[in-house]
Amino acid sequence: MPKATRREIGEALISKPFPREALAVPDAIEVTAPPCSEASLPDAFSEPLPPAFANTGNLTEKQRAVMIARKGILMEVARLTAVMSKREAIMSLEKGWRDGTIEEGLRQKAIAANDKVGKSANRGMSYSTIYNWLRQYEQGGEAALAPKHPGPDMRVPEWAAAFLFIYQTPQKPSIADAYRQFIKVWPGTPPLEGAVRRFVNKIAMPDRERGRRTDNALLRILPHKRRDASGFWPGDIYTADGTTLDAEVQNPLTGKPFKPEVTMVLDVVTRRCVGISVGLAESALAVLDALRVACLFGGVPAKLYTDNGPGYRNQLMGEHGTCMMDRLGITMTNSIPGRPRGKGLMERGVQTICVPLAKRLTTCTHADMDRDAAKKIFKITRAHIKQHGSSALMLTWAEFRVRIVARVDEYNNTPHRGLKKIVDPKTGRLRHPSPNEAWEAFRANGWEPFLVQEHLRDELFMPSEMRMVRNGEVQVLGSRYYSNELADFHGERVEIRYDVWDASKIFVWSTSGQRICTAELDANVIPYFPKNRIEDAREKRAKAKISRLENKIQAIAPGTTVLLPESPHTYTLMADSLTQPAQEPVVLETLFEQPQEHSTKRPVFTSEFDRYVWLIQNTDKWTDHDAPWLEKYVASEGYKDLEDYYRPRGLAWGDTTSIAGDS
Repeated sequence: MPKATRREIGEALISKPFPREALAVPDAIEVTAPPCSEASLPDAFSEPLPPAFANTGNLTEKQRAVMIARKGILMEVARLTAVMSKREAIMSLEKGWRDGTIEEGLRQKAIAANDKVGKSANRGMSYSTIYNWLRQYEQGGEAALAPKHPGPDMRVPEWAAAFLFIYQTPQKPSIADAYRQFIKVWPGTPPLEGAVRRFVNKIAMPDRERGRRTDNALLRILPHKRRDASGFWPGDIYTADGTTLDAEVQNPLTGKPFKPEVTMVLDVVTRRCVGISVGLAESALAVLDALRVACLFGGVPAKLYTDNGPGYRNQLMGEHGTCMMDRLGITMTNSIPGRPRGKGLMERGVQTICVPLAKRLTTCTHADMDRDAAKKIFKITRAHIKQHGSSALMLTWAEFRVRIVARVDEYNNTPHRGLKKIVDPKTGRLRHPSPNEAWEAFRANGWEPFLVQEHLRDELFMPSEMRMVRNGEVQVLGSRYYSNELADFHGERVEIRYDVWDASKIFVWSTSGQRICTAELDANVIPYFPKNRIEDAREKRAKAKISRLENKIQAIAPGTTVLLPESPHTYTLMADSLTQPAQEPVVLETLFEQPQEHSTKRPVFTSEFDRYVWLIQNTDKWTDHDAPWLEKYVASEGYKDLEDYYRPRGLAWGDTTSIAGDS
């Protein structure tokens, strides 16, 4: 084919109106051209451009776009070399751009390949530029076509360490405040605040926040691994944790407001809450109760995963041989101290169950609760409790237990996003199953929980301790328990088990696992002396003391008669505020008959005897309240006890009837 013809075909290939379908050769035409060798086309490509894929992961998106556009231009050059030389192909591209006859797709590639902005982006394609791209491609592949954009300056300035020493502190100072502190201590010329900000923004966030965040706060922004429980069965792993409910309920012991402690046990595979316990505070007994519920209704787990709280790391749960884990055959594993993210499944489960419940109560104290509303509710509940002993706004202990159980049941029947999706049999759509559905799905596949036998339920879940037997006694929890059957075990260690709700007895077992007896609280305690002997000694002591007092009284007032009441006499201070001045001194009357001068003013009475004697002796000073009081007093037992004293002295009520009637 003549060179001029090939040139015209090449220009037509890159022209706008040229239809690509026109290149198709009809089936009826046979081409009989002599074979040509590479020597006949010295400037042409012997084969299309190779892919030459390279690692371009370190390029930016803009660099990658320019590289692809330049490679597209070179692919056009390779296509044109099928009918013309490489030099003529490049010149055809340059002429097409200059004349405006180049097709639109190729024109857009040329604009992107120039890697320019503004007016410079439309400067077109030159022979030298395309030839340089072709040479770079042949030498270094497509990666060599990427422009060499200068990246950010990552050099560390000399003042960086001094500034970061101030900036990377747990107090988290702002850049402006840290800069103000920095320029006070920097010996040289300090950099501008803008330069400091640009440097800080170049640092990766984990490195920038190191020192400003510590421990768990820093771990939240660092890479981590996720635990997968898809290869296990329900009951393989239980996880337990407790939290203080963010709401106030009525304390069952004192009636005062308090926040209860909720302990829950979750199955890791199905996310089902299998055990729950509520208590006044976190304790080993509350954890034991939650574990008991989990084992009775969900089955005994193979492993229990908990934190390092006092409710889990204690003698009851962890002492070798007698701990609850050994007796149930459970392997207990504690999380790394100070790493709550390691058991995030349980942490999220507790919040999912307890936070909605707390927010449904009027006495909610959650951080999301409006502060002013919470303060008003606080004052109202305290006022109600002070007046009535309880408040209608606050749940009782029994009501709270019903609400928490209902919330757990609601959680177990709610679709859980941590479980793999299933096909809904009703709608035919994919959805997450609920924990109860996941649990029942495993049972439908043949799995059954390892349940505790009925006759072992009470025995297995009793706390146990090792104690020494002394004289048939065993000391447990500050109390003594006795049984005659322990006489043969004096000086030996035994295992004792007790019911946390019944302190009247304990169950004693040998170290070999045989039951010995039931020891009762203070079963060997008897009175120090018989009760009647103690009462006789008390009466004898009282008579001796009275005899000594009589001798002292006779020495002071010879002939005085002392009357002893059958029961201790209670003196009551009585005063008539309508007739008695506030400054009136207290007048104490004596039981002894002594000469005295009658006061003309109404005294303050310290006993019923004083008031009666004064009223009998001062009938002219009675008030409207005295006559009813006298009638009530005369009918009382106090008057009858002293009637023998009043009568010989003319103070008896019968001797003063006429006086009372005149008054």
